[in-house]
Amino acid sequence: MNTILILDDEYVVRQSFADYFEDSLWRVVQAETAEQALDLLETEQPEVAIVDIRLPGIDGDEFIREAISRKKQLAFVICSGSPSYGVPSDLQQQMKVSEHFFRKPVTNFQELEQDALRIMKKSA
Repeated sequence: MNTILILDDEYVVRQSFADYFEDSLWRVVQAETAEQALDLLETEQPEVAIVDIRLPGIDGDEFIREAISRKKQLAFVICSGSPSYGVPSDLQQQMKVSEHFFRKPVTNFQELEQDALRIMKKSA
């Protein structure tokens, strides 16, 4: 069973992602903040993370940079509602970060799941 980390500060968004992935037989770990997610990485071994960018405290980009330095196996899919967000060039160059960026609200969860599976395989 694949494990996914969902990092989003909005409970409703986290829960909608969790419901979809649990229904698709994933094990889901959730975090509201990047700091909480980094703590979870000490005890959990997700293969992929869906990461919101606008977070209280450490933002999603910094979370990805820190997580890459800690967990070499973790792949990332970025999901943000910010209309002006662009993936920073250092993250675009990471094999572990999906080149497909999802804008919230996400309506095609199947596409999100397929991208998560693809980036997991690519970065393994």
